[in-house]
Amino acid sequence: MIKNWRAWVLLLLLVGPFLAYIGFGTLWLYERRWLWPAGALWVASGIVFAILAARWTKATTPLLPPLDWDAPQTFTAFDRKAWEFVENEADHGDTIALEALSDIDIYIETSRRLARKLAEHYHPLTGDPIGHVPVVEFLTAMELAAEDLNNLCHQVPGGDMLTASHWKQAVQVAGYFQKANDIYSYLLPIFSPITGLARLGTQQWMVKPAWKNMQQNLLRWFYRAFVNRLGMHLIELYSGRLAIGTDQYRRLTRKSAKTVQAIDNELATLVVAVAGARGAGKSRLIESLKQACAGDLSLVKAKLAAGGLDEALIERLRTAQFVETPGYTTNPGGESARDRATRREAVEEAVEADLMILVIDGRRDSITADVSFAQAWDRWYVEHPRLEIPPAMAVVTMVDKSDFGAAWSPPYNWGSGQRSRETAVRTRLDATRAALPPTITEVVAVGLSESSPFGIIELLLPALASLFHRAERTALIRHLHRVSTRSKASRLIAQVGQQGRSIWENLRAARGKRKAGSKTPQG
Repeated sequence: MIKNWRAWVLLLLLVGPFLAYIGFGTLWLYERRWLWPAGALWVASGIVFAILAARWTKATTPLLPPLDWDAPQTFTAFDRKAWEFVENEADHGDTIALEALSDIDIYIETSRRLARKLAEHYHPLTGDPIGHVPVVEFLTAMELAAEDLNNLCHQVPGGDMLTASHWKQAVQVAGYFQKANDIYSYLLPIFSPITGLARLGTQQWMVKPAWKNMQQNLLRWFYRAFVNRLGMHLIELYSGRLAIGTDQYRRLTRKSAKTVQAIDNELATLVVAVAGARGAGKSRLIESLKQACAGDLSLVKAKLAAGGLDEALIERLRTAQFVETPGYTTNPGGESARDRATRREAVEEAVEADLMILVIDGRRDSITADVSFAQAWDRWYVEHPRLEIPPAMAVVTMVDKSDFGAAWSPPYNWGSGQRSRETAVRTRLDATRAALPPTITEVVAVGLSESSPFGIIELLLPALASLFHRAERTALIRHLHRVSTRSKASRLIAQVGQQGRSIWENLRAARGKRKAGSKTPQG
């Protein structure tokens, strides 16, 4: 005790004047009978602070930039499973001590742990799952993650000026302030029992938890943002989609979701595969679609607006490329080797498209061949999890034929109409929906009569346009996958060619400058 007398002197010099002011201030308030109002105001300010701090520092508050935990548009089903590792790692941040969140080592360790988990998910049989990653692609992932995190931090006032030492100092200063405040709260009841006890209760039960929550929310937000951005681009890295380079990846993925515009020549036109059995009416359907898209689409635009869809999808309808796949054969007596071969050929063509329309002849009693094709098409994507399954719909044709009723007199209401043709077509549509796999989300009926067609503009085009947002996402994933799976030799040749063109252009530019200089008249 005697050995530490210097510390006690320093403490008395620091706290003594403060305590004296408290005592004199309390006595002054007591003599003027303002002690109770002042104490009540003090307690009320503490309560208001606690309420506002608890409300304004929640994770969902707009004071901090929100983090997007939806799987990005380039993710496939296999990637979404990897995204769960990222979410779990971010949730782990809630259990980390506040002091540790201000230490740079926690972020380095988190990066290593997350990188290894994701690498093992994509390459479970590899002894060194990280060692096979190209250095350039790894640097691309780090660059993109740092850019995203930098943009997020700039949305926090003063976030661009914070350093790692600032975080530590802020935690330490907050700790010192809290300790001093605790000492003051414990000493105040000695000088003013009523006000002091009320303030002590408010401090311990409301103000102190709210203040701690405010500090933790800011640091935990930064930790979750770090894991979010790092995890997203590590998934893109291990999936191979960063092989296209930083600039092209930005061009293809960082666009507004509200605008439908082509940003790359290979993605400028959506490819729609029109598949079906031979004689189902694929060619006639494509012809009708092209005629309808070239004409007045005001009805389609109205239906899109009513459904809350972007009217700009109309332009995607006009520029869509409809490709007829080879027709597969049908055999009511049983499937043959020829049927399987033609179906396999049709599937190989259909999986190259961004969207699929399955054309089904409504007059046929059995649609087993169509169901088998849809299942084979679906199974192909199950066997190729790195690709996203495109949106698909089915179109029942030939409903204008006499098989469904006497006279063809559109318009029709296939959903609730009571005419004989409407009832028959509705029954066929219900049976078709029940038989097809769930990946085919829309089933519509059209009549392709030369004189009075029905269903193309009224039903098919609105349903088709509603699938284009998913088709764009499928096209993007397909493009990234195609680029990432190129052979190393072809990538090397392309890079050498690009460098050669760059050198040639520089030489031509330098030669042009020399010629221009030689023609300049001498003064």
